[in-house]
Amino acid sequence: MSPDSPTAPDVDGGAAPSVRRALDETDDQGPTYGDVLAASLASLRGLWRDRIFQIGLGIVLAALLLKVYVLSQSYFVEDDFLFFAAANAGDLSPEYLLELHKGHFMPGALFLVYVQTAFGPYHWLSAAGTMLILQGTAILAFFRLVWELFGRRWALLVPLTVYALAPLTIPVLGWWSAALNAVPFQLAIVLALLWTVRYLRTDNSLFAWWATGAVVFGMLFSVKAVFLPPLLLAVAVAFLYPGGLLSAARYAFWRHRAFWLAMVAVSAGYLLLYLSRQNASTTGEGASVPVSEVAGQLVRRMIGEVFPTVALGGPFQWGPVTPAGGLVDPIGFVLLGAWIVLVAIVIASLRVRRAAWRAWAILLGYLVFADVVPTIIARGAVYGEVGSDPRYVADAAVVFALVLALAFLATREERAREWVGNAGEERRRRGRIQLLRPPRNVWAAAIAVTLVYAGSASYSTYTYAQTLSGDRQREYLANVRASLEDVPRGAGLYSRAVPDDIVLDWNGPRRLSSYVLSPLADRGVAARMYSPQESDSAYVFDEEGHLVEAAPTARANAFRPSEDEDCMESWDGLMSWRVWEVGGIEQVATIGYTSEEDANLVVVVGEAEIETELPAAPDGGFWYVPVSERDNQFTLFTDAEKTCVTWASLGHLFPAEQVAEEDEEAQEGSESEEPEDEGTEDTEAPGEG
Repeated sequence: MSPDSPTAPDVDGGAAPSVRRALDETDDQGPTYGDVLAASLASLRGLWRDRIFQIGLGIVLAALLLKVYVLSQSYFVEDDFLFFAAANAGDLSPEYLLELHKGHFMPGALFLVYVQTAFGPYHWLSAAGTMLILQGTAILAFFRLVWELFGRRWALLVPLTVYALAPLTIPVLGWWSAALNAVPFQLAIVLALLWTVRYLRTDNSLFAWWATGAVVFGMLFSVKAVFLPPLLLAVAVAFLYPGGLLSAARYAFWRHRAFWLAMVAVSAGYLLLYLSRQNASTTGEGASVPVSEVAGQLVRRMIGEVFPTVALGGPFQWGPVTPAGGLVDPIGFVLLGAWIVLVAIVIASLRVRRAAWRAWAILLGYLVFADVVPTIIARGAVYGEVGSDPRYVADAAVVFALVLALAFLATREERAREWVGNAGEERRRRGRIQLLRPPRNVWAAAIAVTLVYAGSASYSTYTYAQTLSGDRQREYLANVRASLEDVPRGAGLYSRAVPDDIVLDWNGPRRLSSYVLSPLADRGVAARMYSPQESDSAYVFDEEGHLVEAAPTARANAFRPSEDEDCMESWDGLMSWRVWEVGGIEQVATIGYTSEEDANLVVVVGEAEIETELPAAPDGGFWYVPVSERDNQFTLFTDAEKTCVTWASLGHLFPAEQVAEEDEEAQEGSESEEPEDEGTEDTEAPGEG
């Protein structure tokens, strides 16, 4: 029997599908879960000795080692901190799980975040390790998918290499918050396709349930999963069901109506749930009305530059570089070369087999509807440069590898229909490439192209790892951990924005240290960070993550006695100033004073009226009062007979050493510009001296 015979048994023990239509009468007592599991385990016995399987596992292992290297250079950044902070601040509730994050609906991802936060906040090994396991599982499942579709063939190693080493999957894996969406979704794509194929071939309802479960699993992590059912139907109609596209579609709904209607119901239900959460969202970070110019730039970058370059092993050099890694702005000859290679692949596939156009149509449709349209809706009103981020098309790596296989290889259904179809000249005209072994020159070309791709993809992966700044974030969090282990008792822990390379400034209050860093503190210290208390000492985190003494700046909203006075002038203890409005949890009223005994103090900002007590400070001291109210009037009520106020300020606190350096530089600059002005202030700001 010819080795390409569709009726020849596969190494895994399965036989090729029958070309006849299944009987209407089905056995109610189909294989159970135990039967399927036992058959799967039995099929593995012979596979371990199969050369194709062994080489395939070698490819998977090499790909995982490259990904381990990337993860070793990466670390938590940007949205990762926001995820941990949100999980730490709330409970595991429906409100938490169903909340949108910058337009993403991902209850499954948020559940993983909550579990990670509960057992190991900011623990990179476990967080990255989980994503690596899911990515490895997706690659192995893809190997099983193409084996299922095409049978045992050496050519399977080509699409396996394309997906396993795909640079498209690297940036999204190296950024944990992005991996939470994309990696489980890639696994869902592969499993849904695999179990759909098995269901259509066996009519075993168990596989139908598994395929539906895989779709739902994908929906728990990515909104793009709403396009999974159309992808499944497109692949089935184009390459599994008999006849032309229209007749295949009619047959699909006649033969498996319940399955496809269930898929429609799942998609519709999910879409309604997502839209309801969109309307309920309070963050304003969901869908928006696209701007045509921005949308056009997005499409040009995503489809015209990023996808062809990175899908074919580029871009070799990444840039511009962001805190989360490099973007894609390919050099002209790299982009031109990518398009030439892609067009050559398409033309070659069309010459090899007439059905190849269906595969490329599926890829184009997926890119447009699953990648471009959601990105335009979510980011099309902001800026077109976001299209340079390969993370938005990372999931297309799976579809591209599958389409590449479908464009050159015939599925077992197609081979079976060709085998029993018209004989003679018709078979030679239509079926030669599907039934006979390809010539040696074709094999040589395929091997050469695959090796070039593997080298290019590996190099691009290596250069991407060089754009990661994991050492910086790792050192920052190590300093934070060390500082939180020895927090001064009774000290005020006041909030301050973390550096831009940790969380970007557009995240507003969510980038404050009280929100971002509190998951690393014990409950008592975290409570002091969430709700800062009045204190005679102040501490903030500096740019390196150290907890250091804090001070206000004298450049804004700061007041001192006149040069010939020791104390602030007051009207029977009342002092009031016009100030710039600041507000927020990071706003602190700083009072410098001397007092022989404890004295009362009232701080008023807008509607906020805070009564406090100044501890005795015969030699002078400072008292820090958190006040989040926003207003342009700052008022103090003091006991004029007991208290001498020497400093009053309202605003943010900064590392005292930084404030002292800035004040010294400002004073030196002032003296150099106006040498005749020798007047200086008599009172030092907090943290100076």
